[in-house]
Amino acid sequence: MFNLKKIFSLILLSIYISFISCSPIINQTLSTPPLLLLISFDGFRWDYPDLYNLTNFNLLMKRGVRVKHIKNSFATVTFPSHFTIVTGLYEETHGIVANTIYDPQLNATATLDTINDTKWWSQNPYSQPIWVSNQLSNDSNQRRSGVIAWPGVNTPINGHRPSKYLPYDPTRKLDESFQQIFDWFRESDRTRINLGVIYHNEPDETGHEYGPISNEMNKTLQDCDNYVGQLLQIIDNDEYLKTNLNVIITSDHGMEEIKKNHTLKLKDYIDTSLCEVYGSRSFVNIFVPKKENIERIYKNLSVIPNYEVYKKSDIPNEYHYRSNVRIGDILFVGKNGYDIYLPDDNSSTELHGDHGYDNRAKSMHPIFYGFGPVFKENMLAKPFRSVDIYPLMSYILKIKERQTNGSFDDVKHILKDFPEETFSDKINLFISKIKDWGFLTVGCIIIVILISIVYTAVACRYSQRSIYVQPHYAPVRYRLLSHTEGSTNNLVASDSENEEELQ
Repeated sequence: MFNLKKIFSLILLSIYISFISCSPIINQTLSTPPLLLLISFDGFRWDYPDLYNLTNFNLLMKRGVRVKHIKNSFATVTFPSHFTIVTGLYEETHGIVANTIYDPQLNATATLDTINDTKWWSQNPYSQPIWVSNQLSNDSNQRRSGVIAWPGVNTPINGHRPSKYLPYDPTRKLDESFQQIFDWFRESDRTRINLGVIYHNEPDETGHEYGPISNEMNKTLQDCDNYVGQLLQIIDNDEYLKTNLNVIITSDHGMEEIKKNHTLKLKDYIDTSLCEVYGSRSFVNIFVPKKENIERIYKNLSVIPNYEVYKKSDIPNEYHYRSNVRIGDILFVGKNGYDIYLPDDNSSTELHGDHGYDNRAKSMHPIFYGFGPVFKENMLAKPFRSVDIYPLMSYILKIKERQTNGSFDDVKHILKDFPEETFSDKINLFISKIKDWGFLTVGCIIIVILISIVYTAVACRYSQRSIYVQPHYAPVRYRLLSHTEGSTNNLVASDSENEEELQ
């Protein structure tokens, strides 16, 4: 009889040799880093493209992905939300908790005029914008980032700046930003960027002044739509960009209509000598130096209809807005469409639109579009969170993903690399694997399987050739004891063949 063990060993050796011969040669040459352009339209609500029939925005889905909406985090205002997008961290983690911030440890206040100081953006040493992550990657000598007007770009963040940047300038048009960013993309190998980041201040400003549903908003959105058309034209006319550039278009928050008389003056309800108030018209952080006064202020605010008030420990988990010294002892938030006049706000200007409300409200949700070589096409995708955009960008840029509040698993469904597999897809994948491995390898695998089956069958047959030994004991039957019989067990051995057997 053949020695089956030797045959089996020879087959395994042949498979090993065939795998070596069929394995592709890995190119060790470092490839050019991937290209990515991130654009944010401030205050662009998720449903604007449908409400206003924005032609070019609607074209984006045909050549890429449109996400139904982004589930952003609190606070739904410009600086915090934009920093969340580029770091993948919640506001309570990265420390930009509002557009106006009070830090009791620094005993300092950040306003629009002073927030560009690095201390505000570097509270958490772990905060790292995507433009820094890109430049610190292993092949950083080939990676450069260019950033235009994005919140935080004016200052070093934990010691790092983008390679190229321009500060915010309200007079700069978006087409000018396009021109600059693509000039940076087209520079020589030694200086060109592979990541571009652009912030645009509309339609947020129009939304505040005229509301989300207005003729003025229609005009502004048509302008934004025309900018997207220009963007597509620039890319389509440049073979290098058309082949290599991935584009993400998103926003920081949405916009809600403010109706007349849907406001209150905070100083009419609290004793401002007992606390300090910082925030915007939609929400405020209230710091109470003497903790015994917290309950008093809380009770005064809790009776006001159409507003939510939380002690710091009771802020909803969904806000992810609790664990930071820059968050007040009390958080006071208007319900959708209700605003707050701060104690020192004597302005007579009424807003017709605002944001900063509960991040779970639909009107606060932003847009997301993605197109380019890595994205699926003609796809309307399920929502994901704003913190998931950072791991998505990390994957596109092929840089090591850092631990953040986001999850790549929640966003990978929009990428070509991760198709939704059907049964036919799995069959096709198996066939393609056969082609990759080579028929010699597959043939060897089939032979191994057949030999294994034969070997198992023969072994089983030999194992059955054993001597049967008649047992020298008789089988024992059991019966249930009656309630009058005593035993430590309810089963007792019986010699009778007629006793009732347990089933």
